[in-house]
Amino acid sequence: MESVTSSILSRTKYSHRIFIIRPLIRSKRDLGGNRREPWTGQGWKRSRAPLVSRALPEKIVPPPDIALPGRACDSSPMTRQLASSLALLFLFLPSLIHAELTVAHFFGEHMVIQRDKPIRVWGSAQPGENVQVRFATRDLTVKADDQGHWLMELEALPASTQGRAMTIRSGETTITYDHILVGDIWVCGGQSNMEDVISYVYHGDMEVASANHPLIRLLTVPQEAGPSAFRDMDRLNEFNSWERRHEQKGSWSQCTPKAVERFSAIGYIFGKRLHLVSGVPIGLIDNSWGGTTAEAWTSRSMLSTIPEAKGLTDEWDRKIAAYDAEASLKARIERWEKDSERRVARGEKPNPKPTEPDQDPATDRNNPGASFNGMLSCFSNASIKGAIFNQGYNNALGNARPRLYAKVMQSMIRDWRRAFRDQDMPFGIIGLTPGGQPQTRENFEIRMVDAAPFIREGQFKAARELEHVSFMPAYDQQVPWYHPHKKVLHGERMARWALATQYSQSQLRWKPTTLEQSEAGDGHMILRFNGMVRVHDGRPFEGFSIAGENRHFVPAHAEFVVKGKDDRGREQKDERRLKVWSPLVPKPVAVRYAWARNPLGNAVNSGHHERIIPIPSFRTDNWDWPEAPFEDDSDEARNGHREAINKMRQQARQWAEARPLQEARILLGIAGENASDESTDLPPR
Repeated sequence: MESVTSSILSRTKYSHRIFIIRPLIRSKRDLGGNRREPWTGQGWKRSRAPLVSRALPEKIVPPPDIALPGRACDSSPMTRQLASSLALLFLFLPSLIHAELTVAHFFGEHMVIQRDKPIRVWGSAQPGENVQVRFATRDLTVKADDQGHWLMELEALPASTQGRAMTIRSGETTITYDHILVGDIWVCGGQSNMEDVISYVYHGDMEVASANHPLIRLLTVPQEAGPSAFRDMDRLNEFNSWERRHEQKGSWSQCTPKAVERFSAIGYIFGKRLHLVSGVPIGLIDNSWGGTTAEAWTSRSMLSTIPEAKGLTDEWDRKIAAYDAEASLKARIERWEKDSERRVARGEKPNPKPTEPDQDPATDRNNPGASFNGMLSCFSNASIKGAIFNQGYNNALGNARPRLYAKVMQSMIRDWRRAFRDQDMPFGIIGLTPGGQPQTRENFEIRMVDAAPFIREGQFKAARELEHVSFMPAYDQQVPWYHPHKKVLHGERMARWALATQYSQSQLRWKPTTLEQSEAGDGHMILRFNGMVRVHDGRPFEGFSIAGENRHFVPAHAEFVVKGKDDRGREQKDERRLKVWSPLVPKPVAVRYAWARNPLGNAVNSGHHERIIPIPSFRTDNWDWPEAPFEDDSDEARNGHREAINKMRQQARQWAEARPLQEARILLGIAGENASDESTDLPPR
């Protein structure tokens, strides 16, 4: 019995010094459709326990190659002895599990504890059993509750680069974690542009080669979602179907070239810069997941405070209630059979027969609140320093609702602060990155018909409305791929904000220059900014557009306002004010800047070291993007929305095709209609 138990225990996936028995099941696909593989153990893995109670399964399902009594098997003495020993193990397992001391997987060797905040440690033990935790000079004992859960708060400690041990005891069980530092923990959240790994981006090879930073520690949260809050995260090797490789998740590692190559590029650059400047140990937690919406990262309880979000949550609740796994699998098989017939008729090999149903909507990453439950709640008992967030793409598609998004973003930030018990927690927003066809003068109007800049506007509003929140634009790349490779710059921009506001580096300027006021003049608009502006490339300003009452935005000229002349007759320019005009718009009423998914725009902060900080996209009008209806809305509403978007795109194509001729007429001095005289079928304000 002892030898068999030791053999099984040796294949568990815990780095601390005591071995603990955990129920094991056959490997299966995770919530996102990726296949999870074990750390060791020939295809075994631990199951995801129920989301709230984290109760352990009642039995063990052994792999088919280990026979139990009653199963036909090899009758060799060794096999019979192994089967008998396993049967005894299964018989006594419930009592062993009941008395198990566990610590949340957030804790482990090489982790970072947040400095200057209460040290919260939690886990499970036998109900009513005392649990003692010792760390550095802190020592505290609490009693597990009736469900066996325990949580304690040790007094805060200052930053320390000295590796220390944490010891947790209950009854005769002791768990010890070594090499723990005290410093700052930053959460790196969002979707795929935050998830993109450092080895994938420009200069990534150099960053990986030089990533020997023993005081930086890394943790990637497994990608899981659910309708209720998780109490813990898994430790596993998760299969990345995009990269076709396994990635270790759910455990801390020291920053080395090998450890960092699969870590968030933006997160690593951000954390590296903080550490190099401050000398403080930095813990980085990547809890991003590609393809997620802002609503997925906001709890249902917080979303319930937004009346406009009810249509979305009701929509998902209907999907969840209607889901039938058996019917789903049957439908998949029927589709496969029809597809297989067509393939065979063409002389092709059929695809593998489906064995699993479609994704359960309850565990879909975009079920509102589901990613928050699976990837944030699982460690929200911990204290952290702050968070950075890069997201927006999945909220800027055909069902975009920018006004709702602006409210959700602010609520999401409040929600994270509530989860981590810090109403002033620093939160940095990296704006929606570009993608798709770049905007040019030729397609200028066409590319402006897009929800993306309205989503960026919602992100900027969150930073403007909430304290200790920053917004860093990220549109300035002009590349067609939705995962731009210039991630190093985004990490450095966010680091400027964090160093200036959290690490006493006040000499670092980080705030983007923003529009303060606009006014219409005679054939032009005057824009006033809260700081001086420049261009980053030495060319004339570009990316500005101007429109009359018909809402036809055309490419506009922009130059500094001349405020006078010096004693030598040279013009003196006001670098806080821009004059914007176009001969096509004699009576302008509105200006937009960098207003496309992948926009033109070269305006930046004026300071020499700040010319890597773009001016945020802006508009002076109130011509909003049409909010997408929900599934429960009428057919008339859905059709009306679709028709409105199609009309906008059709009108934009007509304008873009007609504009070169209008510009040529003006250049040649030939009288003709201008852009502001054109009719429009666009929706009213």
